[in-house]
Amino acid sequence: MRKPIKVFLFGGEGTGWALDADVATTLQSLTGLSGLVSLTPLKDADVVHSVWEEPLLSLDPAVLEGKRIICHACNDVMRLHEGAWMLFARQTIGLWVGQAQMAVRDLKGLGLRTAYIPYSVDTEVFTPSLADSESAAALRRRWGVPAECFVISNFMRDSSAQDLSRPKEQKAPELFLEIIKALRQRNAPVHVLLAGPRRHWLKSRLREAGIGFTFIGKEMPGDDNRVNILPPQIINQLYHISDLHLVTSRWEGGPRAVLEAAATRTAVFSTRVGIAPDILEPECIFETYDDAVMRIEDLIKSGRPHPAIDEHLEKVVRFHTPKANIPLLRDLYESIDTIPCCRGDEHGPGGVAPGRKKKARGLNHCLSRLAPALGRFIRRQPPALTISLWHEFHKPPYGGGNQFMLALKTAMTRRGVKVVVNKLTRDVDVHICNSAWFDTELFAAKSKEFPVRMIHRIDGPVTFYRGEGAAEDDRIFSLNNKLASATVFQSAFSCLKSAELGYNAVSPVIIHNAVDETLFYPAPRVPFSRTRKIRLISSAWSDNPRKGGPFYKWLDENLDWDRFEYTFVGRVKQRFSHINHIEAQGSKGLADLLRRHDIYITASRHEPCSNALLEALACGLPALYRNDGGNPELVGYGGLPFNDERDVLSQLDRLVAGYDAFRAMISIRSMDEIAGKYIELAEKMIRL
Repeated sequence: MRKPIKVFLFGGEGTGWALDADVATTLQSLTGLSGLVSLTPLKDADVVHSVWEEPLLSLDPAVLEGKRIICHACNDVMRLHEGAWMLFARQTIGLWVGQAQMAVRDLKGLGLRTAYIPYSVDTEVFTPSLADSESAAALRRRWGVPAECFVISNFMRDSSAQDLSRPKEQKAPELFLEIIKALRQRNAPVHVLLAGPRRHWLKSRLREAGIGFTFIGKEMPGDDNRVNILPPQIINQLYHISDLHLVTSRWEGGPRAVLEAAATRTAVFSTRVGIAPDILEPECIFETYDDAVMRIEDLIKSGRPHPAIDEHLEKVVRFHTPKANIPLLRDLYESIDTIPCCRGDEHGPGGVAPGRKKKARGLNHCLSRLAPALGRFIRRQPPALTISLWHEFHKPPYGGGNQFMLALKTAMTRRGVKVVVNKLTRDVDVHICNSAWFDTELFAAKSKEFPVRMIHRIDGPVTFYRGEGAAEDDRIFSLNNKLASATVFQSAFSCLKSAELGYNAVSPVIIHNAVDETLFYPAPRVPFSRTRKIRLISSAWSDNPRKGGPFYKWLDENLDWDRFEYTFVGRVKQRFSHINHIEAQGSKGLADLLRRHDIYITASRHEPCSNALLEALACGLPALYRNDGGNPELVGYGGLPFNDERDVLSQLDRLVAGYDAFRAMISIRSMDEIAGKYIELAEKMIRL
């Protein structure tokens, strides 16, 4: 008989919040595998089972060597790949646990070994009814929640940990706020129930809007993360005094709130994130703020509990409890020998490209590692990161990639990095090479002299967005496999499509593009008004038909020109009758034009990460965008998608009708933040 498999389970935060609940429910399931597994300290473990990738990938690889590594995808899979700690995830993690069908799809799409073990909830804590001694009416009185109101609850952390006055991007409290504001404007008798830590941003905005709410917790101006985490038994009671629990996240692994609300027979509406599609009926999932408002209004008017609550509860009981996961974990651990062991030596010397590892030895290797530090000592300067940007730079106006690389250079310099251009010498710490748009022959030749750390920035696949053959993509990924230490994809779309075509990028992470915020910013701008013509604008550097030229021509022939005026900036092959065509502008001129318009329209196909779209969003223009490529992940709730001529005009009308709300929900990263992500990745490579 086989000895029990020794398992080290970890990954919580130690605060009693979502990740700690994941540890607790996983522990309950593993306890049901008596005789198959036994829990043990890390040093004695055969298997390391983590519910969170960040602390796992922060461990010294040496302590994981020879062990089999299992890790839950605790967040949206593609968002996980935005973290610098994911640099060597593929070399460390032998099996990913997808806890939602969406996660399993993306993990498999990336070619990662995956098992499906869904999120679970303790149904002894989150119960479909209150204890006999409790009543919802009494609990409402205890906490001062109005009895006559329709109570909409939300228990997420809505404020940024770094700055409590800013909204937390992931949780999209801006969307929650706009939904509640719209309901109040329609005289819906709603009252907001908030609980949990870091509720500062939303409480402040609700007060500004004059919207009544009840906060269950201790009011304090500073970070209350370890003060206002309530016991799960109290959260259970709060669900029972809610008429609706509202989840507005931009992305999620869970959220656990969907499970908890379902387990308590509380109506729950959610955006299409994480486990929501696995548990909720389609009518409980919304795509935009106006969609949510309509569904909530209908529920309030019905005067009855939502009819899907029993179906939601049944799904939780059948598929999402610790007991339900025992057979799935048994199958996993009975086949544990098929999971490869972690090999610490696969992390490579200092993040050197895999294709160069065997050459990264001897005198040249030693010199390459010592030269930067020695040079700084001699110059008596404080240690500073030196990054070389490799790109064929052009004077603007030029394409989006050129604009990004120029802005990245400025932002990195502003953050204290020494930036050089197209230079390969021993004192350069990390090279950032832009796709194939640099002197690849020079770089390849020079990199043979000593090992280099190269971040390869890739968009595409070119096959999709330019409509060309695979030769260009083959060349790019050949360079990647020979020279790269890490790969930066500009969007989840680009990353997944490259994998779909069979390309295996070296240590992939995802970092979106950004624009120069000193040029592209939202104010001052022309105030929006429906009493004048609505001002539309599009832009493109390339006249490739996939940039949308034929579609703009269709709009030229079909828009109501009594309601709209339209400007196109840049290159296009079509001639317009109504659209005002202006030649390509420099960044300042383009930004000024954008701020004089109301709505940005992009009809580009298979665009991986449109700089033109980001420029418009940065100037405060909500976007009407083709539902394709990387456009949806850039725009989020700051606009509306269209598919073709059949729906574009109706979607434009919706955008005009809800203009202020859509504009308020624009959320993009600054160039300073994006530069910080590249710097963090470079520093991670140096430390390895």
